[in-house]
Amino acid sequence: MTTVRAFLAEVARPTPGCPAGQSPCCPVQEVWALGCHVLRRPLARLLAASAAERLDPEDEARWRALIARRALGEPLAYLVGHAEFWSLALSVTPDVLVPRPETEILVERALDTPAVEGATYLDVGTGSGAVALALKKERPRALVAACDQSPAALAIARANATALGLDVAFWNGSWSDAIAACSCDLVVSNPPYIESADPCLNGDGLRYEPRDALDGGDDGLRAIAALIPAAVRVLRPGGRLLIEHGARQDRPVRSLFEHAGLTDIVTHPDYAGHARVTGGIWRG
Repeated sequence: MTTVRAFLAEVARPTPGCPAGQSPCCPVQEVWALGCHVLRRPLARLLAASAAERLDPEDEARWRALIARRALGEPLAYLVGHAEFWSLALSVTPDVLVPRPETEILVERALDTPAVEGATYLDVGTGSGAVALALKKERPRALVAACDQSPAALAIARANATALGLDVAFWNGSWSDAIAACSCDLVVSNPPYIESADPCLNGDGLRYEPRDALDGGDDGLRAIAALIPAAVRVLRPGGRLLIEHGARQDRPVRSLFEHAGLTDIVTHPDYAGHARVTGGIWRG
């Protein structure tokens, strides 16, 4: 029976063909995260394990299996069952996308909207509920609603809302039929926007995530093109629409905004400087 410390030393050694600090082709920090998950302890306690502390064989086998799965590209968030977004701890499964840091730009820009008590915010294609829950956390007096076509995704979103104690209205199905015209002050969405032929869909991580939440059709704009005019229908005069999109889609997205009659159109960069979120105002 090996010790926790010996196992940590083993996984810290570089594997042939992999960069130093990865075992096997898995960053050592992620190995630590998997160990925290398996042993149910914080990182400080894991790294401070005594030289005599034995690693249970079942825990070792489970830890090694998770390392192997991560090395094959399975997202860390799926392996440990949670991810952080906007300082919120969210449960995630392969039924929802893993929340990404660049999507926080969508929340940041949404919070540029003046805080008005009773304002109605709508998150379209909510997935894990990340964006809707972040908005509710920051704007507790707003009415926040969210929808998704996946019942499994909505089950995760509802569970996250319950765990966080945040009151968001969720429903399954066609959002444009369920929302009254001229009833929303803000509509936000992180829709599918990757081109169907993009090889990244079959690359590390993404191939494990729900395809219908990523694949935006031949040009990546199928969902966006349908969303914009539908959003205009439900926006009040002066309401805002914000959509996340691909780094090279800013021009066609702005064109779609203009065609729908939106004004004050601005594209915002993500933390890496790539075009990521476009917003506009419906004047009515």
